[in-house]
Amino acid sequence: QIANDNSDGQIVVSGKTVDLQILSKFLKEKKIKNIELPVSAPFHCNLMSKATEVMTKELQKIKFNQSKNILISNVTAKEISNIEDLKSLLINQIENRVRWRESILNMIDKGVRHFIEIGPGKVLSGLVKRINKDVKISSINSQSDIESLSI
Repeated sequence: QIANDNSDGQIVVSGKTVDLQILSKFLKEKKIKNIELPVSAPFHCNLMSKATEVMTKELQKIKFNQSKNILISNVTAKEISNIEDLKSLLINQIENRVRWRESILNMIDKGVRHFIEIGPGKVLSGLVKRINKDVKISSINSQSDIESLSI
């Protein structure tokens, strides 16, 4: 299954190891670049159904407050405003693809022009740049990055 729609030309697939090995061999024969990602589980596909059951039970125990910020669901690539929708979408994201490209395009359409990636590396920043070269990107990997951040 498609696990992530990251950008034009880059998708991530998830599934059983044996099936992914067959796909990889086929793609290599067709000279299509593919890389095996070192992950611990088949994220964002229906093989995660047991995790969905656990997450459903756990999220039902939590009281969510209305967000003061606009949230974009990686399941729908659209804004979330309803708390119950948020819970449902957090559960759905376990077995559904990440619609990263569409989420970024939606944010750009809504006027976002500066993206800040917080955490190690710059993978997400690179994906945003592949989607739209005209937006500003900042990466926060250290205290000095925070101190030098220009908004």
